[in-house]
Amino acid sequence: MRNGVIAVLISMLMLQMTGCAALLIGGAAGATAAGLMYHEGELRADLEAPPPTVIKATERAFRDLIWTKESAQASATDGQATARTATGKEVSVTVTRKTENTSEIGIRVGTFGDENLSRLLYDKIKFFIQHS
Repeated sequence: MRNGVIAVLISMLMLQMTGCAALLIGGAAGATAAGLMYHEGELRADLEAPPPTVIKATERAFRDLIWTKESAQASATDGQATARTATGKEVSVTVTRKTENTSEIGIRVGTFGDENLSRLLYDKIKFFIQHS
């Protein structure tokens, strides 16, 4: 009972923190994996591949996860792909070229984000880039 009360109080305290304090805490949590940041419902990371390669790997990851691909397009400078999970959550992947062989990827699952599914998709995309 006491642990439950403490958890509720901590949750209430965190909800009332200012945006700056929440950003500091969220930034520290998001930086735990090298190059990954999860903030405000979106996972962001850099990948060693140009946008067309990232989108192709994203399409393969969608198939591997048995998600329904809705769209996918890429150019030399950017790309976007969307899909739906089995439960109907919308998945959106955006890619922007940073350098000739580096792209920034953004993954959002659902309206408010789903960190676990975003990380799962990121890991699959990264795997398919490394094994292409």
